[in-house]
Amino acid sequence: MSYYEQNIPPTREQRLTIGDSFSGCGKELLDCAQSGCILQKNRKFWQAGACQMQLSLMMAATVENSVIIMHGPVGCGSTLHSLGPAANKGKAKRGKKPQALVWLTTNLQESDVIGGGEKKLRETVEYADKTFRPEIIFVVSTCTPSIIGDDVEEVVRQTQKGVAAHLVSIHCPGFRTRVVATAYDSFYHGLLKHLPLEPLPGQDFIPLKENEPGYELAIQQFAYRKNRTVNLFNATSIGPADEEELVRLLKALNLNVQVYTEYSSLAEYRKMSQAALNISMCNVHDDYLLAYLKDKYGLPYVIQGMPIGTKAVRKWLLAVAEHFGLAEKANRLADQEEKQVNEALQPFLPVLKGKRVLISGGVVRVAEEAKVLKDLGLEVIGVRAYHYDNGAEPVYGSLADELPEVHVSVSNQLFELANQIARYQPDLVIAHNGTQGWVAKMGVPAIQLFDVDRAYFGYRGLFSLVKRIAFAFENTSLPRRLAQHVNLPYKKEWYEKDPFSYIKG
Repeated sequence: MSYYEQNIPPTREQRLTIGDSFSGCGKELLDCAQSGCILQKNRKFWQAGACQMQLSLMMAATVENSVIIMHGPVGCGSTLHSLGPAANKGKAKRGKKPQALVWLTTNLQESDVIGGGEKKLRETVEYADKTFRPEIIFVVSTCTPSIIGDDVEEVVRQTQKGVAAHLVSIHCPGFRTRVVATAYDSFYHGLLKHLPLEPLPGQDFIPLKENEPGYELAIQQFAYRKNRTVNLFNATSIGPADEEELVRLLKALNLNVQVYTEYSSLAEYRKMSQAALNISMCNVHDDYLLAYLKDKYGLPYVIQGMPIGTKAVRKWLLAVAEHFGLAEKANRLADQEEKQVNEALQPFLPVLKGKRVLISGGVVRVAEEAKVLKDLGLEVIGVRAYHYDNGAEPVYGSLADELPEVHVSVSNQLFELANQIARYQPDLVIAHNGTQGWVAKMGVPAIQLFDVDRAYFGYRGLFSLVKRIAFAFENTSLPRRLAQHVNLPYKKEWYEKDPFSYIKG
């Protein structure tokens, strides 16, 4: 049985060579992953972890005309109070109508843990369908029903017969995996199992008979458009400015672009199979869904790193263009764009030259951005990925070639980051959202690894990134003064140890 036939999707640990504990250089990381030793690495101590449910909810909250049902204790849905406004902001910036995020909970109690919560779930689904009339109802299975053995899939199957909405189960209990990227697969698994990804006759198009006038022309027009259409797959951390920039570049190659899977509707999902090529913006985000679309519909796909910086953008564009025989046109486009952006960057480069930077965050982002920072004249002193899997191998092969001496770690632990900052004394830390405050308390300027309100990808993204770095150096008084009055919760002895002394295996 393939992964796609299973009711519950596999974790990343089950289907990939993956790890979240490592310290060394790029070449050593590749060797460790290829030999399988990274599978044996662990920690003797963890300060904190993350729950995959958060990322699955971030994706589901963006889907139009949908309702989310949290099957679990009421507290599991608390994060949706903040995800709703964020999703509406994203919708507004994409020209879609903001709507209140509707979510319900089965509010499992101690008695439900003993007796089961399937009846509550069935009643909640029926109530949501009758009251809100959504197109899609996401049924999110949390830790509690997964532990007590509620058969969520069977409830969904039986209840689907009596409701109008499409029921989509998302199995994302946090205890199943330490790698939160599993959340992407959990969300995609629900889509491909429960939603139609093909157009419906009479609803999405008017079917014609072969002897009707215009039949041949209609077939030719459909085939022409499909053969020039690409699906571009986004993520919560990929903002509207990123989508606009990449759509702009793809349209310059005379391609039609459909953007999935976030901020999409049921009608848009039904067009997903009607394209000539699927394009990923991240090696580790979309491979599960893209492999399914290739198996099911024969759709080829491109996974070519992240389009950050001139080299990576050109490589990404060429990977797409070669599929359509447009490599020469893509090279001309890249030449023109690079000339413009390089001229625009000149005033900022003296500010950046020689500055020491530590970069931390998503596995593909940090590796791609490290190479860009080197080309801009900064000194990269450390690359820190939240996890590593073999989907990122091409990116880290390139990183090992370009920055062979730079320390590379696989870690999402704040106590290790604090130790690294104290040890390396960087001029700037570029880190994932949520860690800048910790960095600032150590007296070091920090900027976000990505910002959904600004461009990050493409040529406009490069210009935006350079401006943000230069701005961070203009006035460093806040982190410097903050460090004089605030202490982190770590003893002096910790900073004298190796940052990764707790890694074993």
